[in-house]
Amino acid sequence: MKSEPVLRDVLASLEKLSMNEKVRHLGLDKAFDEARKALEYSIQNMLRDNLDYAKSLHSKSLELIRKVESTSQGPIHKEVIEELKLFLKYCRMSVYEFTDKIREVRRAYRAYLWGMIIFLILGGTYRMEFAISAIVLVFPIILAMGGLRRRSSMGLMLAYATIPLPLVIFVMILSYAAYAITDPEEVSSIASAYGVSLETAFALIVLVTIGSAAGLGLLLYALKKLVDHRYAFF
Repeated sequence: MKSEPVLRDVLASLEKLSMNEKVRHLGLDKAFDEARKALEYSIQNMLRDNLDYAKSLHSKSLELIRKVESTSQGPIHKEVIEELKLFLKYCRMSVYEFTDKIREVRRAYRAYLWGMIIFLILGGTYRMEFAISAIVLVFPIILAMGGLRRRSSMGLMLAYATIPLPLVIFVMILSYAAYAITDPEEVSSIASAYGVSLETAFALIVLVTIGSAAGLGLLLYALKKLVDHRYAFF
């Protein structure tokens, strides 16, 4: 693929930057190591050709080398350091532009989507306080979904912020469902409250249990994957 030799040039530029004496004193060793590994992985496992992205990384690497080497005296300018950090971030993101790693991000998005749909359904119909929580979170959840699809860092932060409360509510629902299933009086109380038969009430409890367990699992999976693949977001 056309992107491969360009990425190799980026990798060479990255090595040159990391060996610069002034850059070595910036405490960016971990970021350089992660960027190096990401580029190497992208080269070895390339499935998608994104020449524009590769050329952008290459031109930026050469620009940074010129700026760093032109600083003859004193420390590297703060603006250049910020540019360097951003460049390293985009290098880490390369695995999502050239390999099939992006599929993991899409799976996380779908898990978040379905987990939140289950939360909005159960939270909106189970108890009044849960319904209020669901209503409050509707707008942030919608924004998070849109942001995750666009791979924006804002969408990622919103996803992180909106997941904890549904997790707690799912655990509370599961705790209550476990109690209700084993208590015939509670099943009878639910049947009376909803005006349904005991069999229907029991079936509703089982359905809520399954839904809550599925929602909990989906959101935990989404959270783990979004943390693991946080560098996929711009």
